[in-house]
This record gives sequence, structure tokens and C-alpha cells, in this order.
Amino acid sequence: MASSKRPFKDDSATKILLTEGINDCHVISALCHKHKVPQSFSLFEAGSDDQAIRKLNSLAENEGVSQKQAIGIVIDADNPNLVAKWQKITKKLTARGYTLPNNPELSGTIIKADDMPDIGIWLMPDNDKDGMLEDFCHRLIEPESLEVAQQSVEQAKQQNITTFKDVHRSKAIIHTYLAWQDEPGLPLGAAITAKALDGDKPLAKNFVNFLTKLFIKED
Repeated sequence: MASSKRPFKDDSATKILLTEGINDCHVISALCHKHKVPQSFSLFEAGSDDQAIRKLNSLAENEGVSQKQAIGIVIDADNPNLVAKWQKITKKLTARGYTLPNNPELSGTIIKADDMPDIGIWLMPDNDKDGMLEDFCHRLIEPESLEVAQQSVEQAKQQNITTFKDVHRSKAIIHTYLAWQDEPGLPLGAAITAKALDGDKPLAKNFVNFLTKLFIKED
């Protein structure tokens, strides 16, 4: 899915999925490998949500030989929230001639327009709640285990032995849970491959179905 010299930085493919960061790319790659999704699209790490949206806007306007067939974007629905993030994307794409629904589709939003690339939008974690990649990964953990990790983080915070910012609470929880696994401290993508995170959970399958519909299935 990516160049070996510049991992997740190839934007030349006709089908491309834009992400905020490298962790998103590794999680997506792991899920695609698990579910045997053909590698017919490239992954591009934009570096931030704003840069991903700008890249989406830039790629959507290209014409001729550089025209994309399909462009996906996966960004966090936080900073500040899902509504604001959706409106920012909607404003850019509406100016390009696309028609978007008022709210994101729970299964991932896919927009088609004549003579323009198909556009796919997924707002982490589930197109419905404010959150981030780590909140998506929370849903790949058994609820009982997640609750214990949440309680552990909260107890540590109450005892003033943590230094993470509140905005990073989800990150603290997921990495606390991963610290307890057979190979402690795996990165998120590797944790899916190692089955410390369950890539067969409903949300993971919904995300894979979104990618398949956008990049693989024909009308």
C-alpha cells in the first residue's frame, strides 16, 4: 500500500485514503490484511486533520491524467467535535460541486458525482460520537476488560500519578490495556495483528465494509 522509502506518503495512485497520522495507517493496514481487502488503494498520512482536509480538497479538484477515481478520508471527530469537523469537510466539498447529507452516515459516507472522484468520509470513531482513533480501538476490546483499564487510569489520575492531558485520556486507556497483553505495549496496528485488539468486532467490520464499498466494489 505504500512506498518503502516514504511509507504512507504516495499520492500518485488513482484510489487513495487520507489519514491524520501514521497510527491510523497501521490500524487500517492491519484490518485490511485481516479481512483480505485487496490492496487497490494507497494510504497517505497527511500529518493532521486540517492537512488531510486540505489534501482532500486539492486532490478532488485535479483533472485529466491525475484525476482520482476514489478518495477517502479518515479523521478524528474531535478538536473540537464531530459537528464542526463534518461542517468543515462539507464546506470544502460543496464548493467542488458535491452534495452531502446533513449528517455523516453511520456506515461511513460515500458520495458520487458525475465526472468527479467518488468521495468517502469516516469520522473516528464511529461517525456518530466525538472521539479519535483510540476510541475506535476501545471498541475492539471486550467491555469488561475495557472497564478495568478505564478504572485503572481513573484511579491513577485520582492519586496524582499521571501527567497526561484530559484530551488524551482515550490514549492512556488503550495503552494501559495493551500493557497487560502477552507482548506488552504493542502499537495499535500490531495489536490487531496479534489479536490483542479484536478486528472481528462489529465496528471494525463496518469500517472494512466502508473501505470495500468505496474502493473495491463496482456499481
